[in-house]
Amino acid sequence: MSVMRPTGVAAVGRLDVRQMDRPETNPLKTLARRTANRTMQRIVTSTMRATLAAEARGPEALRQHAERQRRIHARFDAPVLARLDAEAIRLPGPGRDLPPPPAPAEWFAPRAAEPRGVVFYVHGGSFAADRSPRITHLVARFAAAAEARVFAPSYRLAPEHPCPAAVEDIIAAWAWQAQTAPDEPVVALAESAGAAILLAALQAAIARGLPPPSGLVLLSPWVDLSLQSWSVTAASLLGTTPYTMESLALMARFYLGGRSATDPVASPIFGAFDGFPPTLIHASRGDILYDDAVRLAEAMRERGCDLTVRLWSEETHVWERMQTPKARQSIGLAADFIRRRLDGATLG
Repeated sequence: MSVMRPTGVAAVGRLDVRQMDRPETNPLKTLARRTANRTMQRIVTSTMRATLAAEARGPEALRQHAERQRRIHARFDAPVLARLDAEAIRLPGPGRDLPPPPAPAEWFAPRAAEPRGVVFYVHGGSFAADRSPRITHLVARFAAAAEARVFAPSYRLAPEHPCPAAVEDIIAAWAWQAQTAPDEPVVALAESAGAAILLAALQAAIARGLPPPSGLVLLSPWVDLSLQSWSVTAASLLGTTPYTMESLALMARFYLGGRSATDPVASPIFGAFDGFPPTLIHASRGDILYDDAVRLAEAMRERGCDLTVRLWSEETHVWERMQTPKARQSIGLAADFIRRRLDGATLG
């Protein structure tokens, strides 16, 4: 018997969920991981408290502190950039006599293949940092694995430029991509806080009549700055990740700039997903933001989106940036999804 849906209610999308590994059973490895996480928790929380103290000293002190932290962030893992040229080519610009985009950006192309299309990459970084060397290398790895040209726009950073500055910059970059190459297939990709920025930008762009991407890939997405996900509380108490509710709350505070944490422009999980393309989400139960990914998949599916969700047991936040077998596995699966979407659809 068929069931009638009320007019205007979207059909529930398809959902494909798979667990990709088994939980760690070696107690010594678990203890070592938790010890390392506790150490990182202290470092991350101390850094965020120092930012709070700088804010109390005034705007100039906050600006200087933020710039100092970004310099440290830019030096972190810098040697990985030596491997970039083996996998991808860093391009000087968009090419084909195209006008420059509205904000600074980087382009990458696969070294060993003709690009199938474009990956529109929005990086994370707690809303406050540009691409680190390790994330820049990750962008290059995706260019090679997905056989695609990567367009990686930058955006204004918190705390100097709170929400919605970053979202506005990514909307402008997406509009530029759609207008300068309307027939080129594009898949959008983001990790961590970049997922919040990208999703909010796409929600606004689609509402304004801009075309959606051909596909969407989200790695360890942070999409609820109100921190309602149970995994945020559980991981904070158990010490299973380098982050805590306190450090996330401070990151969110600097990005929100007084805006409500449930405003969809900051926390897109509370926004609309009408018109969104097939989406791939990678998440780990070892990540403090695991339930953000699960709740996002549920919210998108309820609005008719087709979801592919791949889950890992013990991996850390955005583990794809590491040089490990499971990082390569995740990148490979995401690259397969990207290639299929680029080959099967054009923008819009």
